[in-house]
This record gives sequence, structure tokens and C-alpha cells, in this order.
Amino acid sequence: GYKLIQYMACGKPVIASPVGVNRQIVEHGLNGFLANDTDDWVNALRELRDNVPLREAMGCAGRLKVGINYCVQATAPRLAEILRSVAGRI
Repeated sequence: GYKLIQYMACGKPVIASPVGVNRQIVEHGLNGFLANDTDDWVNALRELRDNVPLREAMGCAGRLKVGINYCVQATAPRLAEILRSVAGRI
């Protein structure tokens, strides 16, 4: 999952297997593709190779998702709240 977030932060569309956290990160058809098998991988790679507007749109959507959900400005307040709640229990 972390590698997906890194690529998306760079504005790149992604392709991933639909396992674990990948399903939460990749929004199939919006910021990348989820590929179940070899045919899905090949088709996704071809689609991205041949469709520049789609490639660019997916890259922008991925970058936006990272900015909203995974950047330090989004995660630091959530982490601080978790730490405050745990510290209050000690």
C-alpha cells in the first residue's frame, strides 16, 4: 500500500492486486486499476499506454487522494488525537 501512495503522490496512475489495503487506496477506474489476473494487468497497462487523457486524469485523481488522506497535514491531527486519547487512559 505504501508504494501505491508514493506513486500516487507523484501523480502516477497505479495498478495493483485487489488485496488488503490496496482496495482502500485504489479506486478502480478513478485513480488506477485493480487487477485480478494476468489478463487484467495486461489490459490495464495497455489502456494506460494508449489513453493519455485517462492516464493524466488518474494521476491527478491519485495525487488529490493522497493530499486529502495521506499527507502529513491530514494524518498529523489524527495521530495527535489518538496519542491524546491514549495518554488520558494512563
